[in-house]
Amino acid sequence: MTPRTLALAALLLIARPIAAQVISVPMPNEARRPIALAASFGFLQTQSRFDGQSGAYWGLGEALATRASVEVGLRSGSLGIAASLASVPINRSGGTAPPNSRGNIQLRQLLGTFRTPETEGAHQILEVGLGVSQWAGYSGSDVLSADEAKPRNAFTLVVGYGFGFTLGERASLTLVQDMGTLWGSAEGLPSGQSRMVRQYTTRLGLRYRFRGGR
Repeated sequence: MTPRTLALAALLLIARPIAAQVISVPMPNEARRPIALAASFGFLQTQSRFDGQSGAYWGLGEALATRASVEVGLRSGSLGIAASLASVPINRSGGTAPPNSRGNIQLRQLLGTFRTPETEGAHQILEVGLGVSQWAGYSGSDVLSADEAKPRNAFTLVVGYGFGFTLGERASLTLVQDMGTLWGSAEGLPSGQSRMVRQYTTRLGLRYRFRGGR
């Protein structure tokens, strides 16, 4: 066997394991984490609250809430960011509020979320969100002072439970009941008045995965 033949044989022996390694590496599309967008609308019920900054009691009504989120998948579920908006009926009484006060105030929420994995067919959903809520953008019969019109912020914890059902390879319908706890400012609150407010939302949504597998 000539030296040239020996060199060629050695190259072939080296090339075979290298080729096997290259073939076993996941394709780029398979290695990317799944990304999904979700949108929902729901029925919001929230407790009323005492606003210590104005000395007025806020009687808050029921409202339609809209929500959108983006999620990045993990092995144990997905992490995401969710934003929601609702225009809530409000009646102010006491403090600086005039008689027969009526209006609407926006409730805005921005949450970091964790969601359990989506599986094929019908599946359960558990979501946990941490973030901030804000009451702002009042419109109605009252003429508010600059201090009264300032946004009111609250630390927020939301826990949701519900069900989903997949539609094909990428989409799913979701029905989730959220329970939120909001801790607002203690400024100006009278003794015994809680700074905590509870809210409940039942929402129907659509989730669509743009890339990656379940």
